[in-house]
Amino acid sequence: MIIKPELDVDYDMHIQIQNLRNQCFPDHAVPRSYFKQLPRYRVLLYREHRLIATMGLNYRVMAVAENVLKILGIIDLCVAEDCRAQGIAGQILAHVSAYAAERDVDFLLLMADRPEYYEKNGFKRIECVGEWLKIHEHQHYGIAQELLDDLMIKPISGEPWPEGELDWLGYMY
Repeated sequence: MIIKPELDVDYDMHIQIQNLRNQCFPDHAVPRSYFKQLPRYRVLLYREHRLIATMGLNYRVMAVAENVLKILGIIDLCVAEDCRAQGIAGQILAHVSAYAAERDVDFLLLMADRPEYYEKNGFKRIECVGEWLKIHEHQHYGIAQELLDDLMIKPISGEPWPEGELDWLGYMY
């Protein structure tokens, strides 16, 4: 398993990521390796020179009320269809959790369609009002604000998630 800066991802890797991402998210298929915005890092897992799993990581600050939190966001966790149900996603989540624990990270954060899977991997579902920059196809459309009920967090620094509105200070993953 490799955690690679986005700047070091070459053209062939981007094509492999794009293909795997579009297979995993056919309703959100796009002609690139990311959906809204490039992540800062990529987690790449190969088996016999074939990309079988990938995930984007975005490190940034977000604000909840008066608290500034250092967040490592998880974006587009993808596992090849023929490699699912082998514990690969759980291994990646554990690897990223250990990676974050050795760095200046307060929380892992992701949006989940299947929260029960992430709960089994140490994430907790939270509900809060969020505010973020709306972007679509490389254009921004202003600021959105709404109740988020599919937000998952995993404490890394040991601090509890604070009460209040979440300002993404940028786009939503």
